[in-house]
Amino acid sequence: MQLKKEIKITLVKIHFIDRYINLSNKFAFDFKEKLREVDNSTVLGIFDELGYKVTFNKKERFFKLVESVDGYKFQFNISLNHSVIEFIWAVWREEELQLGSPWDVLKELLDGSEESVRSPVFRNYVELKEILSEALHMYEEFKRELILIYNNEINDV
Repeated sequence: MQLKKEIKITLVKIHFIDRYINLSNKFAFDFKEKLREVDNSTVLGIFDELGYKVTFNKKERFFKLVESVDGYKFQFNISLNHSVIEFIWAVWREEELQLGSPWDVLKELLDGSEESVRSPVFRNYVELKEILSEALHMYEEFKRELILIYNNEINDV
């Protein structure tokens, strides 16, 4: 599997790897310290406070943000399995899937290294909100930069 050129340029431009590693390192707690039970309605409230309307997929147990912008569809899935967070980005352009990968796979495809990055762990809802805030900020930058590239408004491609 290989990243599409536009995706790769966008990830580099937003300093994806450094930011992902920093987020992971900042929230690299022992699993024994994790929040025991995650209340989905509390998490939905956090997303709402951050300005996002997400849904919870009960069957697959993840939170999902779906947006259509300028003819592109973006999906951000967030799994909070046992207070360990996994982020997955997906993008469709003209209904064709351009990207659909967890952040750890994006990192590996971007730098060619199989050195894994530990998923962030949260111990309380304050930490969860901080993690989600940074991840959503990265998502917004990714979305903005990718749309610029797709719309040929910049000449990096």
